[in-house]
Amino acid sequence: VTQVSWMVSLMFLGLITSPVPCGYLMDWFGRKKTCLYFSILPLLSWLLILFADSAVHLYVARYLAGLWMGVTNTLMPIYVGELGEPRLRPSLTTINNGLLNLGVLFAYVIGPYVSYHMLAIACEILTVVFIIAYLPMPESPHYFMKHGKRQEALDALSWFRQGQPIENIEGELNSIAEAIEDQKLQKGTLKDIFFDRGNRKAFIISAFYAITKRTAGSGVMQAYMSVTLPALTMGFLDPDTCVIIVGFISFLSSIASTVLSAKYRRRILLNISCVGCGVATGLIMVWFYFHHNTSVDVTRYSDVIFWSMALYFAVFNIGLGPIGSSIKGEVFSANVRGLSSSLTTITVAITAFIFNKYYLIIAQSLGMYLNYLIYTATCVATIVFTMTYVPNMHNRTL
Repeated sequence: VTQVSWMVSLMFLGLITSPVPCGYLMDWFGRKKTCLYFSILPLLSWLLILFADSAVHLYVARYLAGLWMGVTNTLMPIYVGELGEPRLRPSLTTINNGLLNLGVLFAYVIGPYVSYHMLAIACEILTVVFIIAYLPMPESPHYFMKHGKRQEALDALSWFRQGQPIENIEGELNSIAEAIEDQKLQKGTLKDIFFDRGNRKAFIISAFYAITKRTAGSGVMQAYMSVTLPALTMGFLDPDTCVIIVGFISFLSSIASTVLSAKYRRRILLNISCVGCGVATGLIMVWFYFHHNTSVDVTRYSDVIFWSMALYFAVFNIGLGPIGSSIKGEVFSANVRGLSSSLTTITVAITAFIFNKYYLIIAQSLGMYLNYLIYTATCVATIVFTMTYVPNMHNRTL
């Protein structure tokens, strides 16, 4: 149990380490270059996994993967938030969430049927494909304007706004320039985040949603799904097959959320997501409580675990999944955007490390049901927080 929990949770120690340097480097080198420089991390991670001959090699590989996760979690929301039009940002963020689920599904589908080494080679190839595909992407126009490179900013924005009249593009560029000039008067520091009323509230909102994405159980349930599911579901589905089915459901729901986010307000989708996830984790909690803490025989109802997980990931991706990433690029002023995104990522990394490290330990010492009680309570708390504290940001500009 200890070795497995460390293997799962070490990635989140890496996630704690990289956001702060990434936040500074993305303002120094640019969003694109920082991403490309750090892409050496997943390359090394998969190489270590490929040639590993001890647990230590796997520990280091997981840590490097966590460093890369910290980079993408910090940089991606800023990049997408800066390049996207206000009406498109929710859809762009959910597309990213869908691609993340596609990557998870890729590992779910081929993992049980290929060798350990073939899986590592396949993932290494995908990393190389990403680097090649990302090379022609332009830098963020916000970064260019922040460094006084107006022509480069115009070229970048024109690339992102292909088909739009040049007058509209120039107007948007002028708006970016005005916002940056206003915010250049204040250097982005921790004081600006915690002592400025607007930034402080933005940080609370951003950190809360980033944390609830983990405390609602998504990452833990994905990591430990195969050991949580019963030996057989509906009498013939083994855990590996169930994991693949749930992975497909998760991917399809993340694609559907791209359409839904363009039609419905984010607050509505988030509340629907919280209700669905809360019901799902509540059912799993009840099953484990009766199974381990009472004499009631509930083994005949063990299928409820699979169906509840399917429900959870069907609704998670329309609200709880993408909200943390999308909001980081929208609520902060430009002078603190990189630093605040780093702090939010570190906060969620610490939370994720704790929850992944102690999932099996809590299950063995206090009962599996307690994990799912926490996830259910998180969903309820998120609804209350959203309705009482968070302003409507539908189609707002940065």
